[in-house]
Order: sequence, then structure tokens, then C-alpha cells
Amino acid sequence: MEYLNITLAQINSVVGAIKENANKIIEIWQKFDKTSHIIVFPELALTGYPPEDLLLKLDFCKACVKELEKIKKISKNFKSIAIIGIPYYDGNLYNSAVVIRKGEIIGIYYKKFLSNYFVFDEKRYFKASQKPLIIEINDCKIGISIGEDIRHPDSGVEVLLNINTSPYFIKKYEFTINFLKARAKDNLAYIVYVNLVGAQDELVFDGRSMVIDPEGEILFQSKAFEEDISTVSLDLNKIKRLRLIDTRLREETQKIIEIISIKDKRKLPFILPKIKETPLNEAEIYQALITGLRDYFHKNGFKKAILGLSGGIDSSLVACLAVDALGKDKVIALFMPTEFTLQESFEDARILAKNLGIKLIEVPIQKIFETYREEIAKYLGFENFTVAEENLQARIRANLLFYMSNRKGYLVLSTSNKSELAVGYTTIYGDMSGGFAPIKDVYKTLVYKLARYRNTLKPDIPERVFKKAPSAELRPGQTDQDTLPPYEVLDIILKSYIEEGLSTQEIVEKLGKEIKKLSYDELASIVEKVIFMIKKAEYKRKQAPIGTKITKRAFGKDWCMPITNKF
Repeated sequence: MEYLNITLAQINSVVGAIKENANKIIEIWQKFDKTSHIIVFPELALTGYPPEDLLLKLDFCKACVKELEKIKKISKNFKSIAIIGIPYYDGNLYNSAVVIRKGEIIGIYYKKFLSNYFVFDEKRYFKASQKPLIIEINDCKIGISIGEDIRHPDSGVEVLLNINTSPYFIKKYEFTINFLKARAKDNLAYIVYVNLVGAQDELVFDGRSMVIDPEGEILFQSKAFEEDISTVSLDLNKIKRLRLIDTRLREETQKIIEIISIKDKRKLPFILPKIKETPLNEAEIYQALITGLRDYFHKNGFKKAILGLSGGIDSSLVACLAVDALGKDKVIALFMPTEFTLQESFEDARILAKNLGIKLIEVPIQKIFETYREEIAKYLGFENFTVAEENLQARIRANLLFYMSNRKGYLVLSTSNKSELAVGYTTIYGDMSGGFAPIKDVYKTLVYKLARYRNTLKPDIPERVFKKAPSAELRPGQTDQDTLPPYEVLDIILKSYIEEGLSTQEIVEKLGKEIKKLSYDELASIVEKVIFMIKKAEYKRKQAPIGTKITKRAFGKDWCMPITNKF
């Protein structure tokens, strides 16, 4: 049997930790050298992704060159080839895949189609190139592509390597699988997709590197949301058999101008590891949120988290995420009641904290709240109880959380969800404040689903939390629906406007198919109000902490709306 051994090095690089990333690359290469023909690392594995404006610093580019030289020097006695994603600088800067063998660069592939949408801004930094790179190992032609380039593969190769930094979003996995299967069948070639894993600020990379065979079947898949280094043997005779029958690609190989030919006659073992199971639906989303939170803490040197625990669904989910990501000994919670706080909220917060094994500190803020009002009354006089008094309570709570953060070194976790941030139903410098917002991109309806999922793993969240009406408890008898439409309706409007870009009329028509009891005019009034609230809250969102992105369009890198906006 003719076969090719390829190692998929799905690693968690740290942005800017060039030396440490290089050491990891060397360690993996050395470990898998004797069983691999090729070891493939993700896009920009040397720097982490996205390095953003670090790429505009000459010292940063020079540091990449220095570490590349170190990798070359140490690899002189290695027998296999390594393909490493780096920013290659030669006066111009390229998003590149460097091919190294026996201490020498034998080829460099430059990314052709620079990603420049949503969270991507590669044209700001890199120059594109149209030159293909084909390497041949033991008569097997191997093409190299980076990211978007796989949409335009070089025909004729038997194996197409694609190094990637593809961020996670809901339902992305299904899209990726179908896309790669189509590319494999179209080209009668193996597709080897090597993705980054881990998190960088608001982005999460799910990994799930994979090999698709020429018939569009998954031959191998790496773990989701974890580092995973695996070697896979590709049966090259399978391609030859298929191409004898299907002659579409015979002429394509003649178009290749330059081929770097290599002989590797080592007798390597045939390896076919099991396909790793992958989480789906709520399990997948929950794991993405854990990854985003955990890596933000670990990569930035934060040790412990603090949050306000209210007894509501949002803070309950954030507490669970924090414990699952960091460990129960790294999480502390404050319960800060006023006269408007229900006794059942305290009971629910206490039960949750006990179930999670975290410390819960009760700090009543009624006297602080009254002192604020009394002092202000000396100068302004008392008025009726208004939204200002409601927001004051939230800001006092934030004040205490940040005091504890300052004293003890905890990072404050915001508990605001995407639905609240979208319409501004959150207090700036109050409950939306924090160093990180784990559920910033999670709609309220999804918050409930994720909390339900978490309880299937361990029923830590009290059942009453799911059943009671959501409330900020800032005035007597308050519920969220005093101000907002039901979340089932609100979230449809938000998704339609934010992620799908639908107009008011299109959203009303979409809602009308699901809500029969309201007239067109009534639905239009609701939609117009929500869109007005979204626009009005832009200034708040600009000051919100970052949080993990899980949807196609999150409030962050891929939401660039003006604050001053009359459209």
C-alpha cells in the first residue's frame, strides 16, 4: 500500500508569545518526526491569531524571523517536513505557510484571498500573492492553502492541505463539514484541514481539524475545543483508483508550473486513529463559552473571578460557567440585596452557591442606597422614585464588586446577556460593567436552554430560577416584560435585525407567520420600538466589556455601527 502520514497539530497558540509558541512547535515536531512525512500547524501558529496591530510593529516581525531561524536550526536532523503558519516579512508582510525540511526553508506559500469581513481585517496588514505552491513527496502531489484559499483549490493535487484560524459560531461545524466534503469530491483529493483551537479575547477557535477522503467521507476528526495532535495515514492508491474512473482532472496536473519534489523512503507505520466525538447543540455552545472564559483568564494571568449573584437565570449561568472553566476555588460571589429583593432570590442564590461549592458573601446595600439619596437630597431634593434610583442600585453593586476586585485581585464577570445589551436594558457602569462578559453574545432564550443543559450535567441551578419571571428587582413588582416584549418575540426580532440584516417590514412579515394574535400594525409597532432601542443603546455597547462570540454577528469586532446615527 502507498500511503502518506500527516500529523495534524491542532494547537492553542497565545498571541504575542512567539518564543513559547515556537517551542511548542519544535516539541511537537520532534515528538512526531519518526512517524510522520508531514506535520501541519495552523495558520499563524507562530504568533497566535489574530495578532492585529502587533503586525505593524517592526520588532514583532523581527521576533518572528528570529524564532523561525531557531526552528530551522533545531530541525536540521528531523526527517519529516513541517508546514508552519507565520507572518513572513521580506519588506512586505505575508500571511504565509513556511515549508521546512532538514533545517531549510524549501518553499513558502503566501495566502491569496485575504479575509476581510466580520472579525477579519487581513488587508490592513498583509499583501496577497497568486503564486501556488505544490510539493511532491514520493510522487504524491500536495497543495497548500490558507483559510479562504481552499474555496479556489489548485486542481490536480492528490492532497490539499488547508491551514486555518476559523472562529467558532453556532452551526459553523455543519457548514464546515459540508464545504470540505464538497471540495474533496470536486477535486478527488484528500482534504487535510488544520484549525487553531482555544480563545483569543472574544474569539473562540473550536479546532475540529479533520481529514476528508476523496469520496467526501470523514476519515479523521480531532477533538473540539481542546489541543489535539494526531497522525493519519492517507491511502494514496484510493485516489489513483478513483481517478482512473473519473478523468476530469487529468489535464489539470499539466497546468502546474513548479513542483518541489522530495523523496522520503522511510518505512513508517500505518496509522488510522478513531474519529473524536464532537459536542453539538447546547453542549457545543456551552463548551465554546467555557473555552472563551478559561483562555481569557489563563492567557491574561487572571487567577480568580467575582460576580454578583442575584438568584436570577443570567447570574446563575455565569456562575456555572465560571466554576466549570476555572474551578470552584477560583470563584466568589456577592449577594447585594435591597428592600426590593425577594427572599426567594436570596434562597436561590444561596442554594446555587452551595451546590457549586463557591463562597457567597451577603452585603446588603439598602443603607448605602439610602445614604446616597439622602446626600443628594440636600442639594437636589427628593423626587418620585424613577429609573435613576433603579440604576443607582445597580451602580452601587458594581462599585462593591470592583472594590473587591481591587482589594483581592479578582476579575469582575458581567452577567449581561445579548438581548439586554441589544436594547440597552442594562445599566451602564452598573450590571453591564466587568472585565469579561461570558454571556455577552447569548440571547436570553438561549440562556435558559444553556442553563437547562448545564443542569443535565449536574442539577445545581434551583428549578424555581427557571420558572420565575425575569426581573432586575430594582422596584416593587418589577419584571423585564414591563419594558420589553416577551423574550421569545424579542429574540426573533434581534436575530433578524442583527444577524440577518432584515428591514422592519421583513421582520414584521416574519413575526406575522409565528404570532397570529397580533395585527400587522401591532407587530410593526413592537418591531419599530425594538429597533429604536437598539440604535439608542449603541453608546452603551461601545463601553461594554468584551465577551465570547458565539453567533455570526456579535457586538464587538463585527458590529461597527456609529453612535451618532439618524438613519
